[in-house]
Amino acid sequence: MRSDLPFSGPIFELIDSVLRDEAAYRQFRAGRVGRPALAALLDGRAAALKARGVPANDVHFAKRFPASIDGIVAESLETLARCGVIPRADYPAALMDEVASTIRHRFDHRGQGTYIYPEEGRLLLGIAHAVVARSAVFLGSYYGYWAAWALRPILAAGGRAVLVDPDPVVCEIARRNLHRIYPPERVEIVVATGEAYMARTHDRFDLVVLDAELPRDHPDTARRGKGIYFHLLQAALPHLAERATLVCHNILFADHSGARFFDEVIGRNELELGPFKALVASEFDRFVELPTTEGVGVGIRTSRCPTAHV
Repeated sequence: MRSDLPFSGPIFELIDSVLRDEAAYRQFRAGRVGRPALAALLDGRAAALKARGVPANDVHFAKRFPASIDGIVAESLETLARCGVIPRADYPAALMDEVASTIRHRFDHRGQGTYIYPEEGRLLLGIAHAVVARSAVFLGSYYGYWAAWALRPILAAGGRAVLVDPDPVVCEIARRNLHRIYPPERVEIVVATGEAYMARTHDRFDLVVLDAELPRDHPDTARRGKGIYFHLLQAALPHLAERATLVCHNILFADHSGARFFDEVIGRNELELGPFKALVASEFDRFVELPTTEGVGVGIRTSRCPTAHV
């Protein structure tokens, strides 16, 4: 994740602040108009969004907004349960609202920005709750914002979490935020690459969360962009519990917005994430892409299954 963004906090809040008084946006959120009306509004308000600090590409990503945040999370959990990725699809609404309030009022972004959208935070919480995760590792944890959504159910189950990122600045922000809210002995912040951490740990994890990204001019072409996912997952495989859940951000191979912009995004993802997809297919029982704003992939591994589906 980048730490040089032209905005602070969740980008959703920035976009929402520009659009919330627009009639078409309110109607879309209420389910009274469809996605084409949202796309037309975003195209018409693109200049205003960019003037407020929204990167041009993210005007297009907003065309993937769900009409209902709670609705897409509940639907996604039902999909995962139906596919056997999680054991149950109950929606802990009160817990989600409580965690959302805690993050909104107590999480200090300290000038950093995040591309984790509201439904993606709630979805990760719902997954951690459903699988009763007790040992989680976040590889590419950035400043801890996505992890913050999952920590309540993990710790409530008697578990612990490790956040790993090579940037000491964002790790310090994560430490200040999360250790103010949760017991430090159960939330470890590690300054390291995910591969280096996995090479030295002896722990096993039942929840692995990936959200790392390297520059697209990185000298190792196989690690550019989201190509790093293959290497992180390969390093994590020996440390997976007997039943382990994998959650990944930016898994986007199918688009529902109708925007031609995503043809290029999908093509790039097919190139960068091709080896990762092949590794998931050989090592995981199931892997499901969910249509959140940036795309989230979730897999379950109970054994090495040659008939896995991606």
